[in-house]
Amino acid sequence: MLDFIRQYIICAVFVAMGLFLIIGNIAVMLSHRFKKTHVSGIPILGGFLIVIGFLTTPKPFKYLALLGLLDPTIWMQFVNIYYCKNEDAILNKRYAPFFAEHDFSPSREDESLQIVSSIIYKGREEFPHNQEYYYETNKAFRVGYPWALMMVTEKDGKRFLVLDTGTEGNLKKIDPEKISIHPFEENAVILHDVAGFLEGQMVIRIVKKDDPVHPR
Repeated sequence: MLDFIRQYIICAVFVAMGLFLIIGNIAVMLSHRFKKTHVSGIPILGGFLIVIGFLTTPKPFKYLALLGLLDPTIWMQFVNIYYCKNEDAILNKRYAPFFAEHDFSPSREDESLQIVSSIIYKGREEFPHNQEYYYETNKAFRVGYPWALMMVTEKDGKRFLVLDTGTEGNLKKIDPEKISIHPFEENAVILHDVAGFLEGQMVIRIVKKDDPVHPR
């Protein structure tokens, strides 16, 4: 091994950097999964560096470039592309039984309104997280960072916020115990510490698009 490193130092450097990035990305993914923290990784680059490294070696070793494909972030990109392309259909299927069970009104849009969210995270009060969405009921929107899913829905002339903090990275599986329903009071819902990764104050408002306080 030491002879190989001495003889192909460029390869060794590239592979070492690639392994460092892969291990770092795996640590980030585990942190996302179990601690609900969010740190941006650098996907694909680790595997790419390993490929480049072994391609600098003579032919007997070039085939080791295929080890770069073991970088899990490469395959995660294909999964992400699938979910991004089909997210609306997946979420509609995910929540259809839930909306039917609670007898909420059918989905509708209102071009004169918008949904505005503001999250003031505990310990990060000086950096509020603000987002805006078009108004469509029974439509799942990502909210927060890391994100949960929220939907505005209607029933008997009243509005409700449906908040789902149980995605756990799986958009297909629903956990009823992690879904909460909150009535709007004067077109606003104010929540506190709704989940371990959403500690602080969350405010969801329904406003007019030309509202000077919440401009589009």
